Amino acid sequence: MMVSRRACLHRLGTGVLALGVAGGPLAAATLVGCAAPATPLTIAWHPWPGYAPLQLAHSQGWWEGLPLQRLATGSASESLAQLRAGRAQAAALTLDEVLTAHASGLALRVVAVFDLSEGADVVLARPERSTPPSWRGARLGHEAGAVGTLMATAWLDAAGLQPEDVQMVHIPFDQHEAAWARDEVDVLVTFEPVATRLQQRGAVRIFDSSLLPADTAIVHVLAVHPRALDTHPAAGYALLRHIFAAQRHLHTLPVDSAYRLSPWLGLPRETVLASFRGLRLTDWADNRAWLVGAQPRLPAAAAALARVMHANAQLPSADAPVSLSAADWLPTDAPTVHLEAGA
Repeated sequence: MMVSRRACLHRLGTGVLALGVAGGPLAAATLVGCAAPATPLTIAWHPWPGYAPLQLAHSQGWWEGLPLQRLATGSASESLAQLRAGRAQAAALTLDEVLTAHASGLALRVVAVFDLSEGADVVLARPERSTPPSWRGARLGHEAGAVGTLMATAWLDAAGLQPEDVQMVHIPFDQHEAAWARDEVDVLVTFEPVATRLQQRGAVRIFDSSLLPADTAIVHVLAVHPRALDTHPAAGYALLRHIFAAQRHLHTLPVDSAYRLSPWLGLPRETVLASFRGLRLTDWADNRAWLVGAQPRLPAAAAALARVMHANAQLPSADAPVSLSAADWLPTDAPTVHLEAGA
């Protein structure tokens, strides 16, 4: 007999928390009668410290026995392409990328907020190009997506330059390091973990997201196809609980977390935690403030961002989508039990 979405979510949450497990036989058993989908909920994400909770949950085997599947990508652009192609039902993206997807007809819904970039997105320069007199005529590398363009535009404004004063070079994120090594750019808009690796090689930080205008927030979110809200409710609910549990794991067991995240971020273990500087992870309470309530923060942030993007010719309209967020998978109560790997 089919069980209602609310009953299904309650069953999954109660079963998982009763024994303090995040996956394994118990979690799988709670899906019986919950109309478990024939295919798993596939989530696409690329290396970015803010997405560490996804990586930690997956690396610890919490998804074993659950209809959850990882799709590793090299960039947000690739994750978005996987969504468009139907190979993923959810992806870790920036809010501006969600707005761009809406404008192209892909009406994604935001079900969680991972983090706010308050200095983790950066503009780096070669030492000989690190002062204002050397910026005119520089080759400015950046990803063609909205964040890259927004950061490049903000830096140019702060530097008193116009786009025609530099040579714009569009480079996908997963090619940033190679382009730097080949001396194809003088200044580069990038983010962690690449930023840390390039600074270790002598790159100089000349601008970062902490200096952005107040109405230009870089917000990283979990976005899903609307139909996934109905086809994968139990998996989505478990996924968000795992995200919050993995955040606690990161805070309470930083050494273990650094060990697990090191190969994924491509950083030595001793520098992993430093890559989170300038990044504010958003917990359950933050997510409630962003997605639910009389005045959730997400619509206001999206509206402000849409106006900026429209002014920069990145969106055809200055109006943000009306139906942008969905709190269907967000736990109604604060998670209090530390989830362990299945036993």
